[in-house]
Order: sequence, then C-alpha cells, then structure tokens
Amino acid sequence: MSVTRERPGPVLCNALDILDEGFVLFDRDRKLVFANKSYAAMLGPHAHLLEPGRAMQEIISQAVASGHIRILRGAEQGMPAFIAALETLDSATIEISVKDGTQREINLTRLDDGHLVAKVKDVTEQRTAEARARTLLNKAIEAVDFGIALTDENDRLVFANQKYREVADPDGALLEPGRHIVEAYSQAIETGVFQLPEGSTAAEILSELQDLIGSAAKGFSLTSSTGREIVGNIYETDLGGKLLTLEDVTDQLRAERLYTDAVGRLPVGVAIEEASGMLSHCNNAFAEPFGHSAEDLMKLSDTERFLSLAPMIQSIAGQDVGARGVEIFGAAIQKQRDTLQPMEVCFRNGRHFLVERAITEGDGRVVVVTETTALKEAERRSLETLTDTIQSLEEGLVVFDSDAGFLLGNRRWRDLFFGDTPEPAPGERVSMLWQRLVSAGVICTPAGTTPEAYAQQLDQFTQSLGQNETLFLRDGKTLLVSAHRTEQQGFLLTFVDVTEQRRAEAEQREADLLLRKIVDACPANFLVSRVDDGKIIYCPPPSRERFGNITSTLSFFLNAEDRQTYLDALLPTGALDDYRVQFRRADGSIMQGITAARVTEYKGEQVIVSSTRDISDLLAMQEELQQQRDAAHQAEKLSALGELLAGVAHELNNPLSIIVGYAQMLEGRLQDKVLSKRVDRIAEAADRSARIVRAFLAMARQRPTKIEPCSLNDIVLAALDVAGYGMRSSGTEILSELDDDLPLVSGDADQLVQVFSNLIINAEQALAPLGQAGRLTIRSSFDPAQNQSVVEIRDNGPGIPAAIRARIFEPFFTTKDVGKGTGIGLAFSHRIVDAHDGQLDLETTEGEGTRFFVRLGVHDAGGALKNDPEDDTTPEALRRVLVVDDEETVGELICEMLEDLRCVPTLATDARAALGVLEQDGFDMIVSDFKMPGMNGAEFYDALLNRHPQYADRVGFVTGDALSEDIFRFLSKVGRPHIEKPILRDDLSALLERLTCKGVNG
Repeated sequence: MSVTRERPGPVLCNALDILDEGFVLFDRDRKLVFANKSYAAMLGPHAHLLEPGRAMQEIISQAVASGHIRILRGAEQGMPAFIAALETLDSATIEISVKDGTQREINLTRLDDGHLVAKVKDVTEQRTAEARARTLLNKAIEAVDFGIALTDENDRLVFANQKYREVADPDGALLEPGRHIVEAYSQAIETGVFQLPEGSTAAEILSELQDLIGSAAKGFSLTSSTGREIVGNIYETDLGGKLLTLEDVTDQLRAERLYTDAVGRLPVGVAIEEASGMLSHCNNAFAEPFGHSAEDLMKLSDTERFLSLAPMIQSIAGQDVGARGVEIFGAAIQKQRDTLQPMEVCFRNGRHFLVERAITEGDGRVVVVTETTALKEAERRSLETLTDTIQSLEEGLVVFDSDAGFLLGNRRWRDLFFGDTPEPAPGERVSMLWQRLVSAGVICTPAGTTPEAYAQQLDQFTQSLGQNETLFLRDGKTLLVSAHRTEQQGFLLTFVDVTEQRRAEAEQREADLLLRKIVDACPANFLVSRVDDGKIIYCPPPSRERFGNITSTLSFFLNAEDRQTYLDALLPTGALDDYRVQFRRADGSIMQGITAARVTEYKGEQVIVSSTRDISDLLAMQEELQQQRDAAHQAEKLSALGELLAGVAHELNNPLSIIVGYAQMLEGRLQDKVLSKRVDRIAEAADRSARIVRAFLAMARQRPTKIEPCSLNDIVLAALDVAGYGMRSSGTEILSELDDDLPLVSGDADQLVQVFSNLIINAEQALAPLGQAGRLTIRSSFDPAQNQSVVEIRDNGPGIPAAIRARIFEPFFTTKDVGKGTGIGLAFSHRIVDAHDGQLDLETTEGEGTRFFVRLGVHDAGGALKNDPEDDTTPEALRRVLVVDDEETVGELICEMLEDLRCVPTLATDARAALGVLEQDGFDMIVSDFKMPGMNGAEFYDALLNRHPQYADRVGFVTGDALSEDIFRFLSKVGRPHIEKPILRDDLSALLERLTCKGVNG
C-alpha cells in the first residue's frame, strides 16, 4: 500500500519556520515530510538534502560522513542501529555537535499514526554551564571552608579534602585511603584531636559516633583540640557510601555578617531567587536600577516584579519589547531559568545590563546583574576602531548577509575591483557580483571555460566556503580568495594580493631549478662517498657518464690497494690536492687523472667529497700542441709567402693589362687564319692569366665581408683556375657538371673563392698518390625543397677514417706531416660558409672517396647571373673621355680600347696635368688610375670637387693595388665606380655605361 506524504499547510509551515528550535517530520517509512528553517540551518551544506521523500538514513548519514555532524550521546552503536531501533521505540533522544561548534539535543517522538517528529534544541550554553559547574565543583571541593570526605559502602575512606584533613588529621597520620572511618575517628579522639565533652568517656563518644555514621546523622558537634567548634554532617551516596563534612562554625556568625556586608557593597547586583520566583536576598546594586530598595524588591512576587520592571525596559537580547514588555520580559526570564543562558537587557534610560543565573540548592537561582553600559560604549568605540582597521587592511575584504546580499567592503577591495566598474548596491547578490566582474573582464576567465561558467564556479566556491582560490585580474595582479561563514550566517570574502609573492616564488623555483640544473650539468666530475666502505652517496651525471651506474668507489679503482693508498694519503689531514690516480671508466678503459678530495661529516658519518680531472687528453694534447706549434710556424711562412706573391701579382697587373687588352683588340681583325688563331690563343691565355691574378688577389685581400648577389658557378671556376694547377699537372681527371640555370646566392665572392680553393687543394692532396687514376668531380645544382644552390666537390681518394671525421673542422687539426698542412683550411672554410648562413657538409666512405657539399640560400632576387644588357643604340655623338694614368703604355691601351668603344679619348700621364686639360677643354667623363706619383686618385678627386665639381659625378677609377686598405676605404666612402687591372674590354665598357647614366653616384 503506498503512503501519501502530505506537507503541512502553509500557515503551519510558516509557524514552524519561525521557531528557534529545529523541527522535522518523517512519515512511517522514515521519509522526510517537512523540515523547518532552523533544522535546515543546522544541516548547513547538507540542507539541499531536505527534499520531501528523502530517507532519514540518507540525510543523517551524509551529514555524519562529511564530519558536519558528530554524534555525542544516544547513538553509540551508530546511526543505522539507532534508526533501526526507532521501529520499536516511542521516543528517543540523541545529542550531537555541529561543525559550527554548537551542541544540539534531538528528541524524537512517534505520533499515533506512526509519523516521527524530531525537535532540535540548542544546548550549547547549558552544556557549557554544566562543564563549568563541574570544574567549579572540583575546585570548590578543595576551596570550600569546610572539610569533605567520601567513604565507600564499607565505610572505608576514599577521599578527604585538605580542609577535612586540617580538622580531623592535623599531623597527617590518620586519614589514609582504605582506612575505616570509625577507626580514624577513634584514633583522633584517643590522640586528642577532638576534645571529650565533660562527663563523657572515649568509649561512649565512639559508640555515639558509630551510631551517627550508621544513621547518616546531620548537624552533630565536635570540639577540636584548640577549642574550635566543628559541625559534622553525614550523607548517604547513591552507591552506598557516605559523604562526611566537617565545618568550623566558630567564626560562622562573624563570617555571615561580613558576607552580608560585602555583598551589599558589591558594585555588581546579586540576588538569591527561590524556586517560587521570590527573592530571598538581594543587594542594593541589584535593586537600584529598577528604582526599588532591596527590601521592597524582595517583597514582590514574580508577577508583581515583572509588572513593576517591564515599563523601564526597552529591549531584551537585542529585541525591542515595545508595548509587550511584561510578556517578553517574563518569557525571557523563564527561558533563562531553563537554559541559564546570559541575557542582555537595555533600559529606556540608555543603561545596559547583563543578567546571569546559576542553580542553587533547592532549585533556586543565584541572579547576578552586571551593568555593561560602559562596556557597550567601549564596544561601540572598538567597533569604530575595527571598522577603521578593516578599511586600512592590505587585504581586500567584503561581507554578505545570510541571503548572500552585499553589506560592506573595505577600501582595498574597492581598489582591486572597481576602478572603472560600478560598485555593488546594498543587497546585490554575490552571484550577480561575480558575474559582473567576470563579464567586465576585471577578473580574467581561465582558458577552456566561458565567463558565465566561471562566474557560476566562483559562486559555488563562495557557497561552499572554499579557501585560497587563485584569481587573475586584467591589470596583472594575482589574488588568493577565501570564503568564511560569519556568526550571522553570512559570508566573508578575503582577497590577498600575492602577485609579488608568486613572482618571488617563481623566481625562487627558477633559482632552485637553475641550481639543480647547474649541479646536474656541472662539467666537474665529483663524487660523495662514505669513508668506511666506499659506498656512493651522490654521483652527478658527468660522473655517471664517466664511470657508469656505480654504487661503490671500489668499482673504478683498479684494485683495493690503490684505494687504500689513496685513503692513507687523505685521512691524516682530511684534505688532498693534485693526487695522481688511475681509474677505470665505464667502457673498461684506463683514465689518467688528478683528484682533489676533502673529508667532511654527513648524517653522522665521515664522507669524502672528491673531484677528479681527466688528464688523459691533456697528456695526448701536449704532444699534439707541439705539432700545432710546428703547423703555426708553417702557417706564418705561408702567410709571408702569400703577401709576397700578392705583391708580385700586383706588379704583373700593368704588363698583363697590355697583353690582355691588345689580344682582345686583335681578336677577329686579322685576315690570316693562322695568325688569327694564334692571337685567339694569346687572348685565351691572357684572359686566364687575368682571372688567376684576380682570384689570387681576392684571396689575399683582408676586407670586411661584402654581401652581394653572385654566381656559384663563376666562383667555382675562379677557384679551379687558382687551385687546379697541381691536379692538372699530375694527370688528375677534372670533371665539371655545372647547372647553367643555377640561381644566384647572396655572399662575398672573394671569401667563397677561398672556400672552394681550400676544398680543391684538399682533394688534390688526397688524390696525389693515385696519379692519373685520380678523379675530381665538381657539380652544381638547385635544391628546391631547401631553396638552396648546392655545389658538390667529390674525389675518389682514400676517404676519411671514422676515428677523425668529427675533428676535421677543428682549427689546427691535420693528418698531414709537418710542413705539408696547417689544419686551418677546412676550419676557415667552415667558418666562412657558416657566416653566410649556409652548410658545409661531409660525406665519406673509407676507401671509396670523399664528398663535400656547400649549400647556400638563394638570393632574394633569384635568377641566374646576367650581364648588364648592352645598349645597342648607337649614340648620336661620340663620348669625350679624359684618361689619366702615369703608365703611358697602359694609358695608350685604354685610349685604344675607348676608340673601339666609339669614344674620343685624351691621355694625361699626370693628375695635375689632367686638371690643366680640364681648364682648357670639356669632357663627358674621366677614367683615372688611382696609384700615381705626385697626386694619387683620392687627391685628384678632392681637387675635382674644389675646382671642377661638375666632373665629380663623371669620374671612374682603375686600380691595380688590390691589397691597399686606403684605396678600399676611399672608394667605399665616395661611392665612385671602379674596375681592377688587368683591364678587360667588357669591364671598361661597363664602367663607361655606369658613368653615362644620370644621377649615378657609385
């Protein structure tokens, strides 16, 4: 049969909701029917479980499991057993503690229809008062002015306080635990601790005392040896024992008078309230606030006292009484008598009082009234100070009420969030506030979530009282936010700016990580090992790489005797430096080393911190260093020879210019075929000689890198002209497979000529033993995948052994005999190619040959090398050219070349003479040598600027001194076009074209 769970009507629900006590109703199946707000507040975060139809077991179990509720009494066997027992019980009581620190008493009662009602009462103050009372009782037993003793069911002493002992056993020899109390009294009478009444014997007194103890008599008298009157009382306990008291009443009357006078003078109001509500005693401080004397107040009944006092009261426990003063005052007093909870009363005249009650014998009450007016004023001032302090906090702070509505926020909170965002209005919900701040971008939304979802997440965080959630603000700040519950069931949010802390922590983590990386990456090979057994305590990566995953130093000493000798040298002083050792590496090879060690203490043991330097390579390098010294000496000789040859080549420029020039002029002009063929051969030889001289001079130059578009094919051919003679003379076959469409590259042609010359010379030395069987192949190609122009230089020599391949690009490394190689060429070539953002790669197979690949990125403009387009247009007028050259034969050659180029030349063999010619005649352009006696090219150009500035843009230079830094700097500075000797017809024609163009300035 199904059971219909009907919720109580709205009126009843509202009435139950305003109750201070919790109220909950379950049906016969222990399913929830209704729970009021007080009960929901007690469940706190589990209040959402209070849905009609949910099982009692589920609600209570979840609250207990989370630790929000803890069972104190009444369900010691666990909640499941307790709920099961409710099937057979009409009522039950349990006591619990809630996470907020309160204690609640839950009374469950079964109704006639089987429903179960639970009422929850807050007993925190009651339990606190009882605990204080027990503590006070224990202290009181020792502090009371009369003696108290306790015996068991056999009348043997269990306990006696100090006062009892002072009266009945001043010498400390009678009242021992376990002794029969009659025996103790008998000995006390015999020893004179108590005096015998006149006419009485000890036996009579003892017999009477036995009767008194057996009948639990009250108020019997004894006289001490000092004549003081003692009153005794005997009470039976529930466990069959006796409670005995001895009280010195000699000064009782005096004490009572003193007490009455003292209480009467107290500034605190004190009254004794009987069970009926009548006052049996009160002092003037108690009666004065009510406008009565103490005597008049004690004459009033409960009801009369309420009627008399109520008009003076404005509020009780913060509740304004209004016109219901008598009703509310009476109810508050009755509640305090039941709960003993302190009660605050505010009078209409502004005075504040704290009323407290404590239970006395006979179900009476001690009433203490303390005026707190000054305290309240101090609290008000303190609150103002607190408010000012909160506003001054470095942390942001905001408070919401129990409905999550905004109450107040401090200055720091407003500065953090509301620079350009409207501040919240009173009552704005915390959920709406989060949404506004996230939507406005004041709070940054984490990646992977939406602003709406993040705002909901922050609201849930607040409701669940989360702690230390990280917020990132758009201004770069990092905050930690925590939510707290207030005493009024509201929320308090705190915001701590941890930006600098996080930055410092990040820096510290980076520093720690750096330190760890430094230690792990430290190239020094060090170890930490135990002295006693050699066990490795710490072995960094470099040492593991050297010795392997060893666990003991015995693993790398060649033998135990070597380690012992090492310890004998180390331990006497605890320090060792430059100690020669031999260690075994992980691969089994022997390492020559020098070690330094120190003995220190680690975790109570002696350990050795040692660092070993491998000097195996050093010993090998000492021999290699000598070879390198010899190689460097050879390099110096080669450098001097290079300078000498460069000078010779320069001197050859002028005669070679004449040979080249006239050979080119004779080409195609002779009718005799034999002579024409001979002239062609002279021209070819002269042209080749010119290229060789130019290439050699380019290699000899020491100038800054000049990056410009250039053809790798032309550079390779120039290098082959310079460096290929040795191979041709030895019969080596040279094959060239050059791609005519190879794109230009960006580079310094002079430096790249040196690269290919070095590679060709290396190939020549590798092929020399093969004689005519040797073969050199030079191939150029374009790599579209890498957008690179590639030159491959391949020989069929012996190849490079695998043992030395990794070192061939090292400076001064060479496999050749002293005097035959410096070890500089490949290292220099590698550096040049790398500076051009290219790659110099090696592929070799021992016994089959070697291949070098030079890979350079294509010039942005792309395309193959093209000459400047020739102007086929015949000028209407011949160009007049002034030629200035101190070598008359060279000047005449230039003039004849100019005539072939449809120019009218005039020769001046001196720069000063040329200036004079310019005074008398006009010219279209000037072609001048640079190095001339008397006035060189730079001085001639300066003179033109001063005397004939119109020619400054029409002068070009011819130079044969390729090595002069002064000439290079001058030409770079003024930007005038120039050509180099030997003079070729095409070069001279290109110079004229550049001078003809208007606006040319370099």
